[in-house]
Amino acid sequence: MDMENVKQIFRDAGTALSRAVQFTEEKLGKAEKTELDPNFEQLVTFCDNTKQNTETILKNMEFILNSNPGMRVENLFFLDKKKSGLSSLEYLGLAMTEAGNDFGPDTVYGSALIKVGYVQQTLGLNQRDFIKSANDCFVSPMNKYLETDMKTVVKERSLLEKRRLDLDACKTRVRKTRMLATTKVKAENDLKIAQEEYDRQAEITKLLMEGVPSAHPQHLQHLLDFVDTQAAFYLKCHESLMSLQSDLSGFPTDQDNIATLSPDTPALGRVQQAKVITSQEPRDAHDLRLSAGEVISIDVNSDIGSNYFIGKKIQKGKVYKSNVRLLNQS
Repeated sequence: MDMENVKQIFRDAGTALSRAVQFTEEKLGKAEKTELDPNFEQLVTFCDNTKQNTETILKNMEFILNSNPGMRVENLFFLDKKKSGLSSLEYLGLAMTEAGNDFGPDTVYGSALIKVGYVQQTLGLNQRDFIKSANDCFVSPMNKYLETDMKTVVKERSLLEKRRLDLDACKTRVRKTRMLATTKVKAENDLKIAQEEYDRQAEITKLLMEGVPSAHPQHLQHLLDFVDTQAAFYLKCHESLMSLQSDLSGFPTDQDNIATLSPDTPALGRVQQAKVITSQEPRDAHDLRLSAGEVISIDVNSDIGSNYFIGKKIQKGKVYKSNVRLLNQS
């Protein structure tokens, strides 16, 4: 280490000590402090409010988006899905579909579990898309603002405070050395330099803080984008749930009907062969899927309403009477 570097270290240490002494004496009321003009103080307050409120909003936003410990925002960007955790809704959906398959997809309860499970997984995927979109349109740009523009303002304000401490320390030395001619000239020269540096830094800081209000319109746009994303998310969820509710509306709600449609339920009456004359697509989980021309077994004594038989292929289910013709009828 050369001598010049050693001297610089000592100068820096002396400056830091001078600032510490000035700051302490100000707190104790033993030293004067240069006050900022009212307009500058208003800018400081506005910047502080912008920084603190933005940080609070982002903290709460990230808590909502990351409330599921199994799915963090950073996981959404992994290409390998094995690395990304599932959401609670996706775990629930998987559990329901597995249970439905265990109970049997041909049973009423098993079929309902599978339907609900698929929708829960869909809701989970919608939630994943919403989190990523919200992060892209709001969290990331707002964090970027704090890490760039606002960080620069904070840095320059900190430098201004150091320049102010240097200035006030020089003023104190000038007052203490007025009677000592040998040191008075140096103290006054140091004061002049400190005043120039302080004025220059104050102007830089003021210009930066005056730019903070101009960022609010962009923040408003990010907020509107977030609301659009959130509205689209809840609309998708609403549509999925309404469709699910419609699919489940035909399911029996009492134990008798559930027992009636169980695959293990014995025949209720006389079984007869019937030929399918019109293909039948299931309207709900109770209906059989039929193709024109095939022959199935029909319980002709079943009474699930005037329009239905109970038919059996591999499993039992409802058969519309208009879609079949009993083989003993002409």
